Amino acid sequence: MSETATNAFVAGVLVGKPIFRAPGIVVHGGLDGEDREVAVVVLQAVTTDGQKLNFENIVRYAETSGIEIIKEEGHVILASPEPKGIFQDLPWGSWRLQERLQHFREVADIVLRFHAIEVPVGTLSPKYIPVDEGLKPFMLGPRIAPRSGPFVPPETASERRIDLRSDIYSLGRLLYFVVAGQEPPREAYDVPKLEELGSHPAGLVRIIRKATCRNPDHRYQSLDDLLFDLDRYRDHSSVGMLHPEVEDRNTGILSVVPDAPEEADTEQAPSEAAPNPVPNKEVPSSPIKIETLLRRMGVALAAAGIAFLIADHMGAENALKPLPVTESSALSSFVRSASVTQDRPPVLFAHVDESWELLSAERRREEAEQLFRTASARWGTWDGFIHRGNALVAQRWDGELTVFGSLHGDEE
Repeated sequence: MSETATNAFVAGVLVGKPIFRAPGIVVHGGLDGEDREVAVVVLQAVTTDGQKLNFENIVRYAETSGIEIIKEEGHVILASPEPKGIFQDLPWGSWRLQERLQHFREVADIVLRFHAIEVPVGTLSPKYIPVDEGLKPFMLGPRIAPRSGPFVPPETASERRIDLRSDIYSLGRLLYFVVAGQEPPREAYDVPKLEELGSHPAGLVRIIRKATCRNPDHRYQSLDDLLFDLDRYRDHSSVGMLHPEVEDRNTGILSVVPDAPEEADTEQAPSEAAPNPVPNKEVPSSPIKIETLLRRMGVALAAAGIAFLIADHMGAENALKPLPVTESSALSSFVRSASVTQDRPPVLFAHVDESWELLSAERRREEAEQLFRTASARWGTWDGFIHRGNALVAQRWDGELTVFGSLHGDEE
């Protein structure tokens, strides 16, 4: 079939703009006769049996891909959901690392379903993975992408037999794209050095390295193993593969979980220790004590840490109440845990995860403002502190919000 024009009717469907072209097919968005937004997959003039198979596999593996076939004809397939774009064009630059990894994981979960039925997916290029209206990636079927480019396993390019480990390589290259925000370069070594990724978390670099070894025997032998490492990438020394000539560089807060959960112990301890406050005893107002400390220490607090600030409040009130996970996570997607004091008005202590450090200055301020607004509406807090580990990253005091630029407390 010749090229399909935008705004033409095909099989009773108004065809929208093309989303991407793959060997033998063009994928459009469209609107069917029932006003449903659909994917319109049009078979083009094919030159090989392999290109025709790409088209046929869409229907054959629809359930595994997670799509719904609405209508099938000789040269066109209508399916749901409608593609609104491609994986490559997602707003990677504005997303924090955990958001990017979540989108990668959604692709990997689809690949897992194919591996469960022993079917290799083939090249996983971000140019050939559609995304729906909610920016959620989905697949139209296996072996859609061409067998050329930076995401192709070496055994595919050389026409050697491929297996499920070939998908491991392609996923590793896709993970490179997700982490770095750009296509991976050609790799000249059997075991990739990946020195250009040195500023990224060492655990992720090591996972990418093991996934993208040229020899399939040296890669992860199953996708489950790769995803197991991805779930604990911050423990960099326990995941992936170390290159003998390359030193792990970013092994700090963005990649390593502390050896001991000091923050959790600090926040949980008040509810376990000294549960019987002395009745009818006037105690100094804790906010006044904290204000005094702030006036004495100023911005130095950000570098000095948060632990003694909490301890000072405990000494005054002995009543720091940890919030349930559902309530603390409602403050912000960055919040790992939170506590409020039981005095009136209460003071908030919110502990954010490492991805806070990946935000721009503007985004940190927006998140802090929203967090404190939510806390005020829920618990009536006037003041509060946001910390990352033992460092203060933001505070609100006397109605004034201060956001610090880094874990070193550089005020912006």
